[in-house]
Amino acid sequence: MCLPVLTALCAALLSASAQAQITYSGPITITKGGVYSGNWESLNPDKPAVTISTSEAVVIENSNIQSRGALIRSRYAKANLTVRNSRGVALNPGLAASYRRTPGYFVHLEEFQSARIENNELIGTSGMYFNKFLGDPNKGHTIKVLRNKAQNIDGRYSDGPNAFSTTGFYRVQFVQFNDVKNIPNAEIAWNQIINEPGKSRVEENINMYVSSGTPNSPVLIHDNYIQGAYPADPVSDKYGGGGIMLGDGQASSVAKASAYLRAYNNQIVSTSNQGIAIAAGHNNEAYNNRVISSGLLPDGRRIPSQNVGIYVWDLHGDKARKTFFNNVMYNNVVGWAQPAKSPTAQNSFWFPDCDTETRSSKNCKNNTALTGTITREMEAQEFDRWQAKLRASRVVLGPN
Repeated sequence: MCLPVLTALCAALLSASAQAQITYSGPITITKGGVYSGNWESLNPDKPAVTISTSEAVVIENSNIQSRGALIRSRYAKANLTVRNSRGVALNPGLAASYRRTPGYFVHLEEFQSARIENNELIGTSGMYFNKFLGDPNKGHTIKVLRNKAQNIDGRYSDGPNAFSTTGFYRVQFVQFNDVKNIPNAEIAWNQIINEPGKSRVEENINMYVSSGTPNSPVLIHDNYIQGAYPADPVSDKYGGGGIMLGDGQASSVAKASAYLRAYNNQIVSTSNQGIAIAAGHNNEAYNNRVISSGLLPDGRRIPSQNVGIYVWDLHGDKARKTFFNNVMYNNVVGWAQPAKSPTAQNSFWFPDCDTETRSSKNCKNNTALTGTITREMEAQEFDRWQAKLRASRVVLGPN
Protein backbone atom coordinates (compact mmCIF):
# COMPACT_ATOMS: atom_id res chain seq x y z
CA MET A 1 0.00 0.00 0.00
CA CYS A 2 1.32 3.50 -0.91
CA LEU A 3 1.29 6.24 1.71
CA PRO A 4 0.02 9.59 0.32
CA VAL A 5 3.43 11.24 0.52
CA LEU A 6 4.91 8.42 -1.57
CA THR A 7 2.19 8.33 -4.23
CA ALA A 8 4.41 9.64 -7.06
CA LEU A 9 7.22 7.23 -6.18
CA CYS A 10 4.83 4.30 -5.96
CA ALA A 11 3.32 5.19 -9.33
CA ALA A 12 6.79 5.23 -10.88
CA LEU A 13 7.63 1.85 -9.36
CA LEU A 14 4.36 0.34 -10.54
CA SER A 15 4.99 1.71 -14.04
CA ALA A 16 8.50 0.21 -14.04
CA SER A 17 7.08 -3.14 -12.91
CA ALA A 18 4.52 -3.07 -15.72
CA GLN A 19 7.27 -2.29 -18.24
CA ALA A 20 9.22 -5.36 -17.06
CA GLN A 21 6.31 -7.61 -18.07
CA ILE A 22 6.18 -6.39 -21.67
CA THR A 23 7.51 -8.45 -24.56
CA TYR A 24 9.04 -6.19 -27.18
CA SER A 25 9.51 -6.58 -30.91
CA GLY A 26 12.43 -5.06 -32.76
CA PRO A 27 12.43 -1.65 -34.49
CA ILE A 28 9.73 -0.85 -37.02
CA THR A 29 9.69 1.44 -40.07
CA ILE A 30 6.23 2.72 -41.02
CA THR A 31 5.84 3.38 -44.74
CA LYS A 32 2.04 3.63 -45.03
CA GLY A 33 -0.61 5.61 -43.22
CA GLY A 34 -2.84 3.87 -40.69
CA VAL A 35 -3.28 3.03 -37.03
CA TYR A 36 -0.46 1.10 -35.36
CA SER A 37 -0.25 -0.54 -31.94
CA GLY A 38 2.61 -2.60 -30.61
CA ASN A 39 5.61 -2.90 -28.31
CA TRP A 40 8.85 -1.93 -30.01
CA GLU A 41 12.40 -1.48 -28.81
CA SER A 42 15.79 -0.64 -30.22
CA LEU A 43 19.00 -1.68 -28.47
CA ASN A 44 21.06 0.16 -31.08
CA PRO A 45 21.63 3.84 -30.19
CA ASP A 46 21.82 4.66 -33.91
CA LYS A 47 18.43 3.16 -34.83
CA PRO A 48 15.05 4.53 -33.65
CA ALA A 49 12.53 2.09 -32.26
CA VAL A 50 9.93 3.59 -34.63
CA THR A 51 10.74 5.39 -37.89
CA ILE A 52 8.02 7.22 -39.85
CA SER A 53 8.82 7.25 -43.58
CA THR A 54 5.52 8.42 -45.05
CA SER A 55 3.56 11.66 -45.36
CA GLU A 56 0.28 9.78 -44.94
CA ALA A 57 -1.48 10.13 -41.58
CA VAL A 58 -0.04 7.74 -38.99
CA VAL A 59 -1.54 7.04 -35.56
CA ILE A 60 0.47 5.21 -32.90
CA GLU A 61 -1.72 4.27 -29.96
CA ASN A 62 -1.85 1.95 -26.96
CA SER A 63 1.83 1.11 -27.46
CA ASN A 64 5.01 0.69 -25.44
CA ILE A 65 8.27 1.93 -26.90
CA GLN A 66 11.79 1.87 -25.51
CA SER A 67 15.13 2.60 -27.11
CA ARG A 68 18.81 3.32 -26.59
CA GLY A 69 18.34 5.98 -29.27
CA ALA A 70 15.33 7.92 -30.54
CA LEU A 71 12.00 6.33 -29.71
CA ILE A 72 9.90 7.80 -32.56
CA ARG A 73 11.61 9.70 -35.36
CA SER A 74 10.76 11.15 -38.76
CA ARG A 75 13.04 13.41 -40.75
CA TYR A 76 12.28 15.05 -44.10
CA ALA A 77 9.26 12.80 -44.79
CA LYS A 78 6.54 15.40 -44.04
CA ALA A 79 5.16 13.24 -41.27
CA ASN A 80 1.54 13.62 -40.16
CA LEU A 81 1.75 11.91 -36.79
CA THR A 82 -0.51 11.22 -33.82
CA VAL A 83 0.85 9.44 -30.73
CA ARG A 84 -1.64 8.72 -27.96
CA ASN A 85 -2.13 6.52 -24.92
CA SER A 86 1.41 5.16 -25.16
CA ARG A 87 4.47 4.84 -22.94
CA GLY A 88 8.03 5.65 -23.89
CA VAL A 89 11.12 4.68 -21.91
CA ALA A 90 14.60 5.86 -22.85
CA LEU A 91 17.36 3.32 -22.24
CA ASN A 92 20.88 4.41 -21.44
CA PRO A 93 22.81 4.39 -24.77
CA GLY A 94 25.54 2.47 -22.96
CA LEU A 95 28.42 4.38 -24.54
CA ALA A 96 31.35 6.27 -23.08
CA ALA A 97 30.88 10.00 -22.53
CA SER A 98 33.30 10.70 -25.41
CA TYR A 99 30.55 9.54 -27.82
CA ARG A 100 28.34 12.44 -26.59
CA ARG A 101 25.16 10.33 -26.69
CA THR A 102 22.13 11.21 -24.62
CA PRO A 103 18.88 9.32 -23.96
CA GLY A 104 16.62 9.39 -27.01
CA TYR A 105 13.81 11.78 -27.87
CA PHE A 106 10.30 10.46 -27.32
CA VAL A 107 9.30 12.21 -30.55
CA HIS A 108 11.77 13.75 -33.02
CA LEU A 109 10.20 15.38 -36.10
CA GLU A 110 11.94 17.45 -38.77
CA GLU A 111 10.19 18.95 -41.81
CA PHE A 112 6.80 17.60 -40.81
CA GLN A 113 3.14 18.38 -41.51
CA SER A 114 1.38 17.86 -38.20
CA ALA A 115 1.81 16.36 -34.74
CA ARG A 116 -0.66 15.43 -32.01
CA ILE A 117 0.99 13.99 -28.88
CA GLU A 118 -1.72 13.18 -26.34
CA ASN A 119 -2.05 11.20 -23.10
CA ASN A 120 1.38 9.58 -23.15
CA GLU A 121 3.95 8.82 -20.47
CA LEU A 122 7.62 9.70 -21.00
CA ILE A 123 10.30 8.24 -18.73
CA GLY A 124 13.92 9.38 -18.90
CA THR A 125 13.70 10.64 -22.48
CA SER A 126 15.11 13.76 -24.13
CA GLY A 127 11.57 15.03 -24.61
CA MET A 128 10.07 16.18 -27.92
CA TYR A 129 11.69 18.14 -30.74
CA PHE A 130 9.77 19.78 -33.59
CA ASN A 131 11.72 21.43 -36.42
CA LYS A 132 10.22 23.16 -39.49
CA PHE A 133 6.44 22.99 -39.78
CA LEU A 134 5.41 22.30 -43.40
CA GLY A 135 1.73 21.64 -42.79
CA ASP A 136 -1.42 23.12 -44.32
CA PRO A 137 -3.54 24.89 -41.69
CA ASN A 138 -6.58 24.52 -43.98
CA LYS A 139 -6.27 20.76 -43.43
CA GLY A 140 -6.08 21.15 -39.67
CA HIS A 141 -2.33 20.64 -39.50
CA THR A 142 -0.72 21.97 -36.33
CA ILE A 143 1.06 20.80 -33.14
CA LYS A 144 -0.87 19.65 -30.07
CA VAL A 145 0.94 18.39 -26.96
CA LEU A 146 -1.78 17.59 -24.45
CA ARG A 147 -2.25 15.70 -21.16
CA ASN A 148 1.13 13.95 -21.12
CA LYS A 149 3.17 12.91 -18.09
CA ALA A 150 6.95 13.18 -18.19
CA GLN A 151 9.52 12.10 -15.65
CA ASN A 152 13.17 13.17 -15.81
CA ILE A 153 13.84 14.85 -19.15
CA ASP A 154 17.48 13.97 -19.59
CA GLY A 155 20.21 15.41 -21.80
CA ARG A 156 23.16 13.99 -19.87
CA TYR A 157 25.74 12.09 -21.87
CA SER A 158 25.81 8.38 -21.28
CA ASP A 159 29.01 7.29 -19.55
CA GLY A 160 28.75 3.54 -19.89
CA PRO A 161 25.90 1.02 -19.51
CA ASN A 162 24.69 2.20 -16.10
CA ALA A 163 26.07 5.70 -15.71
CA PHE A 164 25.74 9.28 -16.90
CA SER A 165 28.24 12.12 -17.01
CA THR A 166 27.97 14.82 -14.34
CA THR A 167 29.47 17.40 -16.72
CA GLY A 168 28.70 16.50 -20.34
CA PHE A 169 25.24 17.22 -21.73
CA TYR A 170 23.16 18.28 -24.71
CA ARG A 171 20.44 20.91 -24.33
CA VAL A 172 17.07 19.15 -24.44
CA GLN A 173 13.54 20.13 -23.48
CA PHE A 174 10.21 18.52 -22.68
CA VAL A 175 9.05 20.38 -25.80
CA GLN A 176 11.10 22.49 -28.19
CA PHE A 177 9.78 24.26 -31.26
CA ASN A 178 12.74 25.10 -33.52
CA ASP A 179 12.03 27.29 -36.55
CA VAL A 180 8.33 26.44 -36.41
CA LYS A 181 6.90 29.51 -38.13
CA ASN A 182 3.38 30.98 -38.38
CA ILE A 183 1.67 27.90 -36.99
CA PRO A 184 -2.01 28.39 -36.05
CA ASN A 185 -3.93 26.44 -33.39
CA ALA A 186 -0.77 25.11 -31.73
CA GLU A 187 -1.16 24.18 -28.08
CA ILE A 188 0.94 22.77 -25.23
CA ALA A 189 -1.44 22.20 -22.35
CA TRP A 190 -2.29 20.10 -19.30
CA ASN A 191 1.08 18.36 -19.19
CA GLN A 192 2.90 17.30 -16.03
CA ILE A 193 6.69 17.37 -16.10
CA ILE A 194 8.70 16.38 -13.04
CA ASN A 195 12.50 16.39 -13.10
CA GLU A 196 14.55 15.12 -10.17
CA PRO A 197 17.97 16.58 -9.31
CA GLY A 198 20.79 14.18 -10.17
CA LYS A 199 18.49 12.08 -12.39
CA SER A 200 17.78 14.56 -15.18
CA ARG A 201 19.27 17.41 -17.18
CA VAL A 202 16.73 19.60 -18.95
CA GLU A 203 17.50 23.03 -20.41
CA GLU A 204 14.18 24.87 -20.49
CA ASN A 205 11.27 22.50 -19.98
CA ILE A 206 9.45 24.32 -22.80
CA ASN A 207 11.38 26.35 -25.37
CA MET A 208 10.13 28.38 -28.34
CA TYR A 209 13.22 28.93 -30.50
CA VAL A 210 12.71 31.36 -33.41
CA SER A 211 9.16 30.02 -33.63
CA SER A 212 5.82 31.76 -33.94
CA GLY A 213 2.09 31.51 -33.95
CA THR A 214 -0.04 34.00 -35.86
CA PRO A 215 -1.62 37.31 -34.77
CA ASN A 216 -5.06 35.71 -34.72
CA SER A 217 -3.93 32.34 -33.37
CA PRO A 218 -0.93 32.53 -31.03
CA VAL A 219 0.78 29.41 -29.71
CA LEU A 220 -0.98 28.64 -26.41
CA ILE A 221 1.11 27.22 -23.54
CA HIS A 222 -1.25 26.83 -20.63
CA ASP A 223 -2.24 24.78 -17.60
CA ASN A 224 1.03 22.86 -17.38
CA TYR A 225 2.73 21.72 -14.17
CA ILE A 226 6.52 21.96 -14.40
CA GLN A 227 8.67 20.86 -11.47
CA GLY A 228 12.43 20.85 -11.52
CA ALA A 229 15.20 22.04 -13.83
CA TYR A 230 18.78 21.47 -12.74
CA PRO A 231 22.29 21.11 -14.15
CA ALA A 232 23.70 17.58 -14.39
CA ASP A 233 25.45 18.28 -11.11
CA PRO A 234 22.66 20.00 -9.15
CA VAL A 235 25.09 22.00 -7.01
CA SER A 236 26.88 23.51 -10.01
CA ASP A 237 26.44 27.25 -10.44
CA LYS A 238 26.71 26.99 -14.23
CA TYR A 239 23.20 26.55 -15.63
CA GLY A 240 21.08 28.47 -18.14
CA GLY A 241 17.84 26.49 -18.19
CA GLY A 242 14.55 26.77 -16.35
CA GLY A 243 10.79 26.55 -16.75
CA ILE A 244 9.53 28.20 -19.95
CA MET A 245 11.58 30.18 -22.48
CA LEU A 246 8.80 31.94 -24.31
CA GLY A 247 10.88 33.87 -26.84
CA ASP A 248 14.32 32.61 -27.79
CA GLY A 249 16.90 32.96 -30.54
CA GLN A 250 18.39 35.96 -32.33
CA ALA A 251 16.46 37.08 -35.41
CA SER A 252 17.52 39.33 -38.27
CA SER A 253 13.95 40.29 -39.20
CA VAL A 254 10.50 40.51 -37.66
CA ALA A 255 9.30 37.58 -39.78
CA LYS A 256 12.06 35.32 -38.44
CA ALA A 257 11.63 36.14 -34.75
CA SER A 258 9.83 34.29 -31.99
CA ALA A 259 6.36 35.82 -31.92
CA TYR A 260 2.71 35.45 -30.95
CA LEU A 261 3.32 33.16 -28.01
CA ARG A 262 1.16 33.03 -24.86
CA ALA A 263 1.99 31.33 -21.55
CA TYR A 264 -0.76 31.39 -18.93
CA ASN A 265 -2.21 29.41 -16.01
CA ASN A 266 0.99 27.38 -15.63
CA GLN A 267 2.54 26.26 -12.34
CA ILE A 268 6.32 26.24 -12.24
CA VAL A 269 8.25 24.93 -9.26
CA SER A 270 11.99 24.81 -8.43
CA THR A 271 13.42 25.42 -11.89
CA SER A 272 16.73 26.98 -10.78
CA ASN A 273 17.94 29.63 -13.23
CA GLN A 274 14.49 30.98 -14.15
CA GLY A 275 10.78 30.26 -14.05
CA ILE A 276 9.50 32.02 -17.18
CA ALA A 277 11.58 34.14 -19.55
CA ILE A 278 11.13 36.24 -22.67
CA ALA A 279 14.59 36.80 -24.14
CA ALA A 280 13.77 37.49 -27.80
CA GLY A 281 11.01 38.19 -30.28
CA HIS A 282 7.84 40.25 -30.28
CA ASN A 283 4.19 40.11 -29.24
CA ASN A 284 4.78 37.52 -26.53
CA GLU A 285 2.87 37.42 -23.24
CA ALA A 286 3.10 35.54 -19.93
CA TYR A 287 0.25 36.03 -17.46
CA ASN A 288 -1.71 34.33 -14.65
CA ASN A 289 1.14 31.92 -13.90
CA ARG A 290 2.39 30.72 -10.51
CA VAL A 291 6.18 30.48 -10.16
CA ILE A 292 7.50 29.12 -6.86
CA SER A 293 11.02 28.12 -5.82
CA SER A 294 12.60 27.77 -2.38
CA GLY A 295 16.09 27.65 -3.85
CA LEU A 296 16.68 24.38 -2.02
CA LEU A 297 17.24 20.82 -3.17
CA PRO A 298 15.23 18.03 -1.51
CA ASP A 299 18.15 17.32 0.86
CA GLY A 300 18.25 20.97 1.96
CA ARG A 301 21.30 22.07 -0.02
CA ARG A 302 21.09 25.47 -1.70
CA ILE A 303 20.75 25.68 -5.49
CA PRO A 304 23.75 27.76 -6.63
CA SER A 305 22.21 28.49 -10.06
CA GLN A 306 19.08 30.03 -8.49
CA ASN A 307 18.55 33.27 -10.42
CA VAL A 308 15.20 35.00 -11.07
CA GLY A 309 11.53 34.04 -11.13
CA ILE A 310 10.36 35.78 -14.31
CA TYR A 311 12.08 38.18 -16.68
CA VAL A 312 11.83 40.14 -19.92
CA TRP A 313 15.31 40.87 -21.30
CA ASP A 314 16.55 41.64 -24.79
CA LEU A 315 19.33 39.06 -24.56
CA HIS A 316 20.65 39.50 -28.12
CA GLY A 317 20.31 43.25 -28.50
CA ASP A 318 17.42 42.76 -30.94
CA LYS A 319 15.90 46.15 -30.22
CA ALA A 320 18.56 47.56 -32.51
CA ARG A 321 17.30 45.22 -35.25
CA LYS A 322 13.70 46.21 -34.42
CA THR A 323 12.76 42.58 -33.76
CA PHE A 324 12.19 42.90 -29.99
CA PHE A 325 8.97 44.64 -28.95
CA ASN A 326 5.52 44.15 -27.37
CA ASN A 327 6.80 41.60 -24.85
CA VAL A 328 4.98 41.67 -21.51
CA MET A 329 4.36 39.78 -18.27
CA TYR A 330 1.45 40.57 -15.96
CA ASN A 331 -0.80 39.11 -13.24
CA ASN A 332 1.75 36.46 -12.25
CA VAL A 333 2.32 35.23 -8.69
CA VAL A 334 5.99 34.65 -7.93
CA GLY A 335 7.93 33.46 -4.91
CA TRP A 336 11.58 33.08 -5.89
CA ALA A 337 13.90 32.65 -2.95
CA GLN A 338 17.64 33.22 -2.82
CA PRO A 339 18.60 31.47 0.41
CA ALA A 340 22.31 31.97 -0.25
CA LYS A 341 21.73 35.65 0.53
CA SER A 342 19.32 35.34 3.46
CA PRO A 343 16.31 33.23 4.55
CA THR A 344 13.87 35.80 3.19
CA ALA A 345 15.81 37.11 0.16
CA GLN A 346 13.96 36.94 -3.16
CA ASN A 347 14.54 37.84 -6.79
CA SER A 348 11.05 37.47 -8.22
CA PHE A 349 11.07 39.83 -11.22
CA TRP A 350 13.52 41.39 -13.66
CA PHE A 351 12.09 43.56 -16.41
CA PRO A 352 14.84 45.61 -18.07
CA ASP A 353 13.16 45.38 -21.48
CA CYS A 354 9.45 45.07 -20.80
CA ASP A 355 7.33 46.98 -23.30
CA THR A 356 5.92 50.02 -21.49
CA GLU A 357 4.09 51.37 -24.52
CA THR A 358 1.34 48.77 -24.47
CA ARG A 359 -1.82 49.55 -22.54
CA SER A 360 -1.45 49.50 -18.76
CA SER A 361 -3.20 46.15 -18.23
CA LYS A 362 -0.73 44.49 -20.59
CA ASN A 363 2.77 45.40 -19.59
CA CYS A 364 4.89 44.25 -16.66
CA LYS A 365 2.52 45.42 -13.94
CA ASN A 366 0.25 43.64 -11.48
CA ASN A 367 2.72 40.86 -10.71
CA THR A 368 2.65 39.70 -7.07
CA ALA A 369 5.75 38.73 -5.10
CA LEU A 370 5.01 36.43 -2.17
CA THR A 371 6.35 37.63 1.16
CA GLY A 372 8.30 35.84 3.84
CA THR A 373 10.36 32.70 3.47
CA ILE A 374 9.65 30.55 0.42
CA THR A 375 9.86 26.95 1.63
CA ARG A 376 9.95 23.41 0.32
CA GLU A 377 6.51 23.00 1.93
CA MET A 378 5.17 25.75 -0.32
CA GLU A 379 6.54 23.89 -3.33
CA ALA A 380 4.74 20.74 -2.20
CA GLN A 381 1.52 22.73 -1.84
CA GLU A 382 1.78 23.65 -5.53
CA PHE A 383 1.59 19.98 -6.47
CA ASP A 384 -1.47 19.60 -4.25
CA ARG A 385 -2.98 22.63 -5.98
CA TRP A 386 -2.24 21.00 -9.35
CA GLN A 387 -3.93 17.75 -8.33
CA ALA A 388 -7.01 19.65 -7.19
CA LYS A 389 -7.04 21.56 -10.48
CA LEU A 390 -6.94 18.32 -12.48
CA ARG A 391 -9.84 16.91 -10.48
CA ALA A 392 -11.90 20.07 -10.82
CA SER A 393 -11.30 20.18 -14.57
CA ARG A 394 -11.78 16.41 -14.98
CA VAL A 395 -8.48 16.12 -16.81
CA VAL A 396 -6.78 12.71 -16.89
CA LEU A 397 -3.06 12.61 -17.63
CA GLY A 398 -1.05 9.93 -19.37
CA PRO A 399 -2.27 6.67 -20.91
CA ASN A 400 -5.80 5.67 -19.96
